[in-house]
Amino acid sequence: MHEAVPKTDAPTDVLDRFAGATPELARLRALRPELIELEQRAYEVLFPVRTGLGPATGSGPATGSGLATGRGSATGPGPGLATGPGPATGSGPATGSGPATSARTAPGTVTDTGVSVAERAAAALAVAVEHRRAPAVGHYRALLDTATGETATADRIIARAPLDGDTATAAKAAKATAATTTATATGAATPGRIAAAVAHARLLTHTPAQGGLDVLRAAGFTDPQIVTVSQTIAFANYQMQLAAGLALLATGDSGTGTDPGAPSTTVAGGPRYTTDVLTWRPAIRPLAPGELGEEHRAALAGKARVDTPYFRTLGHDLGILAVRTAIDLAAFTAEGGLPRAERELAATAVSLYNGCVYCASVHARLTARLHGDPAPVRRFLAYGSTAVLGRRWKLITRLATGLAPVPATAAGADVEALRELGLTELALVDLVHCAAFFGWANRLMLSLGSVEGEDQEHDGRQATE
Repeated sequence: MHEAVPKTDAPTDVLDRFAGATPELARLRALRPELIELEQRAYEVLFPVRTGLGPATGSGPATGSGLATGRGSATGPGPGLATGPGPATGSGPATGSGPATSARTAPGTVTDTGVSVAERAAAALAVAVEHRRAPAVGHYRALLDTATGETATADRIIARAPLDGDTATAAKAAKATAATTTATATGAATPGRIAAAVAHARLLTHTPAQGGLDVLRAAGFTDPQIVTVSQTIAFANYQMQLAAGLALLATGDSGTGTDPGAPSTTVAGGPRYTTDVLTWRPAIRPLAPGELGEEHRAALAGKARVDTPYFRTLGHDLGILAVRTAIDLAAFTAEGGLPRAERELAATAVSLYNGCVYCASVHARLTARLHGDPAPVRRFLAYGSTAVLGRRWKLITRLATGLAPVPATAAGADVEALRELGLTELALVDLVHCAAFFGWANRLMLSLGSVEGEDQEHDGRQATE
């Protein structure tokens, strides 16, 4: 179990901005203080321009917090990433606007796989645009503009226009620059690589079950870089869905502009969903067990993950893997709040919506084991939203499912119905976090590999209270 780590300061972090930065939002987030720290840390690891809120306008790491290497205090700035035509991070203070954050306690060091800040920011901006999250669009646009030194790229992403200006698809732009090997070697952004990252972001955001790696490979992204780009896109989706859910709890409005009177989003089950144990086959080479150092083993938090190809695939980017593991454990195993079986039920519901057969099988099994009765879980897999589950589970799956679309469709009525059933604010915060996390998990699982047959693979979390 993770103990909650109290905040030592109260700056507005990126998720506060994206969700509205209201006093009620801050009060709700403070119910799970460790997740506040971890979510900001994940942002800082993936977007290491500075360790405050805005993009750096000079070279070098920001003053303030460093990047922590373990559970203790930060130990100093991590390595920066080149941004191509824009400023690079290296030595020297950053001069970006906004207060720097204080030292944080979450794990995670920056791993420079060669994906530029421009490529990361472009992908995240595309995600924010699709989720209609205006504060996030503004934030990632500023980061991209600073990284590239121009505004046209962001303008085209926001307008959903072709990025190369000549071809109709990002795939053609990617293939046109696939022979440019210097981008892979130096991390410098090229139009084709940015176009490929944006195309992949839109694919994983809207249709994660159709995710493939062809566009990224054609643009010259290496296996470790593909993992970094995929983590960036999946994390940005997590941010958007978490912001929508927390805003909904705080204000009754998710901020996505959807009609609150529209019918609730539903999921369809079917025979392909099962509680059987399945095998996930990676689309890129996972790290071999012998390639894992002590930092990898610490980041994976357990032998079950070390033995699983999925997590060894994510091991290509150690920095974000360490923080992601900590967020996973904090969201699903923290004491109090929503019962563990219902957290796993939320994960199952989102996995059904996104079409992740593997994730649905893992978390349906965990739900059944923790609940003690597999019958309602099997009904949910078979019939989806029409299954007979009982009112509490019906409403939990409704809210979780409503946070999965792009943009989110969950409404205030979904939250009020759960409150009337007696769910506490802490339980609702847990539900939102677990549902949003599977917007992240499904996108990685679906894009980096596929399911084949039956075997002994599982996600590494123990089905214990």
